[in-house]
Order: sequence, then structure tokens, then C-alpha cells
Amino acid sequence: MENKAGQSPSIFLHLFLPFGLGYFLSVFVGSVNAMMSPLLISEFSLSPADLGFMSSVYLIAFGLSQFPIGISLDRFGARRTLSPFVIAAVAGALIYGTAHSFAALVISRALVGIGFAGSLMAAFKAFAVWLPPKKLPITYSTLSLTGGLGGMFATSPVAFAFDTIGWRAVFLLIAVASLAYSAAVWFFVPKDDPDDEAGGASLTSLLKGMLALLGDKRFLCASAPAMAGQGVYFAYLYLWIGPWMYDVAAFGESSAGTFMMLAFASAAAGFFMNGLVAGWLEDKGWMSWEQLYLASGVFVSVFLALIAAVNAAGAALLWCPVMFFAAMVMISFPIVRRMYSGGEVGRALSLLNFLIFLISFLMQWLVGLALDLYPVANGHFSPAGHRFCLFAVSLFCFACCVWFAYGMKRGWLRRR
Repeated sequence: MENKAGQSPSIFLHLFLPFGLGYFLSVFVGSVNAMMSPLLISEFSLSPADLGFMSSVYLIAFGLSQFPIGISLDRFGARRTLSPFVIAAVAGALIYGTAHSFAALVISRALVGIGFAGSLMAAFKAFAVWLPPKKLPITYSTLSLTGGLGGMFATSPVAFAFDTIGWRAVFLLIAVASLAYSAAVWFFVPKDDPDDEAGGASLTSLLKGMLALLGDKRFLCASAPAMAGQGVYFAYLYLWIGPWMYDVAAFGESSAGTFMMLAFASAAAGFFMNGLVAGWLEDKGWMSWEQLYLASGVFVSVFLALIAAVNAAGAALLWCPVMFFAAMVMISFPIVRRMYSGGEVGRALSLLNFLIFLISFLMQWLVGLALDLYPVANGHFSPAGHRFCLFAVSLFCFACCVWFAYGMKRGWLRRR
């Protein structure tokens, strides 16, 4: 298999299929709680805070794992980093499928989060090694599309599977698929050598270099709209959009599943199109990557505020533009990619991913805590509580966009 100098016909088999399967599973498992929230509330007697915390553990475990993953990607390459990590997801899916307590659910979500934490970053790293730079935006977008498809399958299709074979059997099948993913990465993905800069560095120095980025205002500015927009994506599409459909829109399982699938389809479109649209607009001289990134973040804030203002079934379709633009902020990864040198790329992208998942964890958990302050009636959370949370999240997204716009004006995002 050739690298950037030439592209082998087997590149689809050796790179895209293994990483596409992994990202599909990552999003599918991460978001399945949104559809099964009534089942979890009933079977495990969960409060809003319990549901929010249990689901968000996946996000914080995923985020914290970015530190060892970022270092390992630069030090050891994608294949040797990712495949061992995925074994934790296998264990997590098995525990979830056999869980009979809240503690077991929490432990399993943490293990699954750790196991799938490197799926996207390892793929990005491997693609950067094996593909020419001009192919990266479309490849990133296409891989992201597989995640959107995973989310779509976590709506009505998984509800059908729950009814047919039971939710526990579904998670046992997920464990088998995760094991196949780990094996595919190990046996099919070519070995990529570490970057020259990172290959000879100690793990301590690599970690210090990664943590040093937290003090870089350029990095923090570039990360802000992504943290907010992707925070909305993970906090709501991975969990709270389901309760919103049941509690605010008063939909049954079928209607809720349909609208959630539409929201996931919109996210999939945004993931696929962000690189294409960004490249096309910049080639035309109409809008830079950074300007598109900022506009997408602003639209997330605006549509969230509209949903909160309507706060009824009539706003259900507005989740589609929210998730489309929340996915469009993924252009942040190519933006950060070209801001830093090759030896820093794995750590910079993984740290960005960590910040996204830290904010997602906090957002998902805090929404649950806020809903817990409102009365719960017949298993349904308060529509007024949902409205408050949406307005608060919208304001946070807008503040992040203002910070990014300020950084653009000050020239913080100039390429090195």
C-alpha cells in the first residue's frame, strides 16, 4: 500500500472500511440512550440527574482518554494505538447488556467511552499519513458521514431491534461488532511510523507539549465554536433530544423516532458537507473556512433559541438545522490541523476532541441537574425545564462565537 506519493486501489479496504465501521459504532452506541431513555427510566428507576450523569459518563471517559490517545498517536501511530483501546468497548458493551444496577450502567458507559475514544482521531491521523493533503477534507467528511449513519440507526431501527430481540441482545451484538472492529484495525490498517518530531520524544515531553496548548490563546479561540456546537450535538442528540420529543412535543415512540432520525440525517449531511462546502466557498473567494465555522456556530445558537421560544411539537423540525450546523463546525479540525506542525497534529486534534467532550459531558449532565429542579410527572420531565436549558445552552453557544470572532479580528488564527 502506497502513502501520499501514490494511492493504492486497496486504500478503501485498508483504511476507510475499518475506520468507518468504528466511527459508526462509536456514534451508534453513544447516542442509543436517547431512544431508550423511557426504557431506562422505567427499568432502572432513573431520575433526570441519574439519566444525565449515566449517559454523560461516556462523554467524559471519551474526553479524558484523548490525552493518552493523542500522545500515543504521535508516538506509536494509529494502528498500534487504536486496536487495544477498542477491547475496552467490547467489555463495556457486554456489561451494559447484562446490567441490573445503575452502577453497572455507569461502569459500562465509561468503558465504552474509553474504547471508542480514539476512533475518529486515529482515522484522521492515519489518513494524514496515507493520503495526499488535497484528499483530506473530503475523506474526513465521508468518514464523519458514517457516524451520522450510526446515529440514524440508533433511532427507529434500534427501537425495532429492541422490540424484536430485546435491548440486552442488541448490546451483545454490539460487543461482537466491536471485537471485529478491533481485529480489522490490527490486521487491515497499515502500520504508520511515528512523526519524526514525536518519534524520539519521551512520553512526558509529549504530554507537556499537549498540555501547553491549553495556554495557547490561538488554540482556545479556534476551539470555542466547536466546543459549543459539538457540545449541543453530543448532549442533545446523544440523550436529551429523546426526552424533549417525549416531554415537550408529547410524541409517542414512532413519531419521536422519526423526528430523531431526521435530526440525525441532518447531522450526517452536515458532517459530509462541511469539508466540501468549506473548500468550495474558499475556492470561490466568498467565505473562508473560519468565516463558515463562525456562521455555523451562530446558527446553532439561533435555532436553539427558536426551539426554546416555541417549546412545543411545532419546533420538532427545528432540530434539523440545529444538528446540521452543529455538525458543520467540524471544519474546526482542518482549521486546527493547518495551524500546527506535523509532530503536534495528533496532540492538537486530540486535545480539541477532549475539550469538545468535556463541554459535552458538562452540558449533558447539567441539563439533567437542571431538569431535576422541576417536577417530574408520570415519567415525563418538565417542558419549562427543557425551555430553560435550551435558552441557557443557546446563550453559551453565542458567547463562544463572540470569543472566536474577537480572535479572528485580532489575527490569532493566522497560519504558521
